[in-house]
Amino acid sequence: MTKVAADYGVTSTALKKTCDRHKIPTPDRGYWAKLEHGKPVRKRPLLPRQTDTKLDRVHINGGTSERMSEEVRKAGSDVRERLASMNLPVTAAATAPTESDVTEPSILGATRRAISKGRPDAQGFKSSQGRGIVPLKVAPTSIDRALQLLTRLFTLAETEGYRPKISDTGLDLATEDQAIAFGVEERPRKTPHEPTTAELKRKDDNLRWGFSRAAWPQYDYSPSGRLSIVIHANHYSGLRRTYSDGKTKLVEAMLPEIIAGLSEHVAHLRERRRADEERERQYREAEIRRRREEAFGAREKRRLEFVDAIHEQLLERSKLAAVLAHLETAIAEDSNRAQSIPVWIRRRIQQIDALTSPAFLDLSARSAKLGFVEPPNDRNGVDSGGYHGFPPTVQLRFWSIDDEKELATSISALEWATQAGLVPESESDDTPASQTGGASRPA
Repeated sequence: MTKVAADYGVTSTALKKTCDRHKIPTPDRGYWAKLEHGKPVRKRPLLPRQTDTKLDRVHINGGTSERMSEEVRKAGSDVRERLASMNLPVTAAATAPTESDVTEPSILGATRRAISKGRPDAQGFKSSQGRGIVPLKVAPTSIDRALQLLTRLFTLAETEGYRPKISDTGLDLATEDQAIAFGVEERPRKTPHEPTTAELKRKDDNLRWGFSRAAWPQYDYSPSGRLSIVIHANHYSGLRRTYSDGKTKLVEAMLPEIIAGLSEHVAHLRERRRADEERERQYREAEIRRRREEAFGAREKRRLEFVDAIHEQLLERSKLAAVLAHLETAIAEDSNRAQSIPVWIRRRIQQIDALTSPAFLDLSARSAKLGFVEPPNDRNGVDSGGYHGFPPTVQLRFWSIDDEKELATSISALEWATQAGLVPESESDDTPASQTGGASRPA
């Protein structure tokens, strides 16, 4: 049982209780020793048939160290080895030390003043907290020992690179990149409460009025003299956070283990910070990819709108060319009718040819902030050529180009037709109806 329990990171007692809970037979005490020396032992029973399906599978969580990462375990083991090699004096007696062999640091002055001025509460404990003050909750008789304990803790922590650091909520132990908050508490002694005469009368009154609420507390709490160092970090990590006086071992004797525990907490906080940074990095990368895909999709949509506009003009030109071919054939047979229609169709075809010419298409695309080459990415992975805000409308335009000034100005279809000489600059009021509506002489 001992060997198997060690493999799972639990005690043999815990493994025995687990086996009993799942109705798994285990050897009696001394079974292997009796068997080794040839003494009679109870015959090994068969594994009973399991009727409760909930007990089919055994879950063993194991010890905390088994669940910690290799970095956290190594941080604690390295500190334990270094402190063990220093042969530190250990206070292992069941009574508290009365004298300190180290000088109380000045940084604990604010803590001593705060705890000395505090008033005991109903249970007899004084408390101290605030900026630069170690959180304490101890009886007046334990104040000196608590401060001596902090002095020894600071002295030993300094050998591992920890320094006291003032924070808004207390006085922490800190390395270069991480700070650990902690405090000292006195464990209360719990004794059954002896009801007073007034409490007994209150109980009778409650019963008379049908109240079932207890008239007095079940236990009384008072100072016990048992001190504890509590680490205020990594509450749900599984790491040990409380070190208390035992029956045969004081918390002063646990200082090397406390420093090792601090190192494990620091290593765990570093792991969490790296994990948070990695999650943040992955989030930023995912956001960059999303923004790039969104920008790419928007560009593709606008490009298709531009191509659709060109295609629409080309379809219209094809339609006009078909009608023009028909009219030219018909007019050749009857030259006196529909003379103005081919003229307008030719003018319209000229307009479409100009509108879809490479020069005008390039100017229209640039005017719409539209590019057909993917822009480069900036340092954050965002397209540097993206257009922010409301992009200009995608449409084909006519342009007036001034080669001397190297300037192109968007103009209307009528202005372009006028400049191209396809329509007169002005029309008289007596123009025949057959010549109105944009008809003009062929270019």
